[in-house]
Amino acid sequence: VTMTVGNKYVMKAWGDFANTLTLAQNGTAVLYLAISKYFGFLEMKPITGQQWKVFAATAFFLTMQIFTSLKALPYVAIATVVVFRNTCTVIIAIIDSCFFGNKFNKMQVASLGTTTIGMLVYAGQDINFDRVGYLWLVGNSVATIANTFWNKVFITKYTKELKIQTSYGVSLIQQLETLPIVFVLAAVNNEGGAYIAYQPLDMAAKLTILATCAGGVLIGIAYPKCFSLLSGTSVVVASTANKAVSILIGMYLFGTRLSSTQVLGLGICIGGSLWYALEGKRKK
Repeated sequence: VTMTVGNKYVMKAWGDFANTLTLAQNGTAVLYLAISKYFGFLEMKPITGQQWKVFAATAFFLTMQIFTSLKALPYVAIATVVVFRNTCTVIIAIIDSCFFGNKFNKMQVASLGTTTIGMLVYAGQDINFDRVGYLWLVGNSVATIANTFWNKVFITKYTKELKIQTSYGVSLIQQLETLPIVFVLAAVNNEGGAYIAYQPLDMAAKLTILATCAGGVLIGIAYPKCFSLLSGTSVVVASTANKAVSILIGMYLFGTRLSSTQVLGLGICIGGSLWYALEGKRKK
């Protein structure tokens, strides 16, 4: 919730400094992970040259995910972001079936169809439609899908099959490799005036920037623990609740209006996504 709502708030208040914000967030995560590794708070195995090479692609995709998301947020409602992310679930499932041989039962197919219908209903009646925002979200979806399958192949291989690196070690590699990419993007986007623009921001905006930096760290360390301590179903339900809370807070803070048709489409889309996730857990 902090990252989704906070990033939208910061981007609207601070201006076009998406890469500078990403540098601050990812830099904070790298600092935390590196210190934790040094003092032995988090388990990480030796990092090899091969691991740097393999996860360089992930770092690029992750950077594109963050960059396109931050660029889209000032233009679209948080509900629209949620709908696009659920649409990614459908596309990922189709690719999984066609190219990775993953089979789905009838209930899973029905849930994916429900998610798609909800997305179409929402998008067809989006009173907050903005072409630029939608184009950024399309780019975000491409990066998300590419990153999902790269991680599916290599993170699983390195952490579960070969067991030569931990999830925290992979996170440190990925986050560290994003920094030079983001720095170049910031230079190209001429973000040298970020600090000057930062100084006149009110205290709420400055605290929100700090909160998103902390949020990035928490996400990096919480997800592996969630899946190890809680059932997959509990994590899925919590994730769905997170989306709903983000939408409600976003509507309150930014005065976002949704038509009754949009609310219907959004509910169908989120419900279909939750149904698909729960069916996947039952299948296992």
